[in-house]
Amino acid sequence: MSDRIILENVRAGYRGKEVLHDISLEIPSGKTVLILGENGSGKSTLLKAMAGLIPYEGSITVDGKEVKKMPPKERAGKISLLSQMNSAYFSYTVEETVRMGRYRFHTGLFETVGDKEAEKVEECMKKTNILEIRSERIGELSGGQLQRVYLAQLFAQESDYVFLDEPTNHLDLKYRVGLEQELKSSGRSIVAVYHDLIPAFSIADEIILIKDGHVLKIGAPDEIKTSEVLNEAFGMDVVSYLGK
Repeated sequence: MSDRIILENVRAGYRGKEVLHDISLEIPSGKTVLILGENGSGKSTLLKAMAGLIPYEGSITVDGKEVKKMPPKERAGKISLLSQMNSAYFSYTVEETVRMGRYRFHTGLFETVGDKEAEKVEECMKKTNILEIRSERIGELSGGQLQRVYLAQLFAQESDYVFLDEPTNHLDLKYRVGLEQELKSSGRSIVAVYHDLIPAFSIADEIILIKDGHVLKIGAPDEIKTSEVLNEAFGMDVVSYLGK
């Protein structure tokens, strides 16, 4: 079955410790799907496994192709990931960093940036409001600025599926609201780990609840919001909290 992400009996973890336990689910394309659960429940691990960044057992296919068998450029065309742990390791400028998101379109290591490529990079910097800092070194940026740079790089990649791990971390309220509006109106396939429940329910088409590396429930926001399983996922009376 194509045009979706399918996980079948997926197990994954780190250094011999299993975090995800026998997960099977489907994520349709063209939807905004949010993954919710307590800290340590396996949300970030699930994103990394789907992105092919960590080894896994079982099967993860994206549009009918096994993730771990995809060549890097093909995988980059299918999946882009904004990780929670992005850091500035090299002192590239903001514009150079955003331009790296276009590498899958390049045929050579030192390919000259043409007008079309430059326009796309400009568009992504404008969308994330970083044009005014385009020449600054990313090692000198604040956490919020750096987050917006990596969001612009991710948009520049133009992948079919966008994976986001706590995308509003470090963002001021106006940028957080702008990002949420962008996600809601983009029409792209979004899979995101979200911390703030109230906007999560307003932007999601579908929600995946996980706890201790297991899927508790998958459903529409209105269904999940009133489900007692939500309380189980977070270990508190979330339903009453949201009702207030």
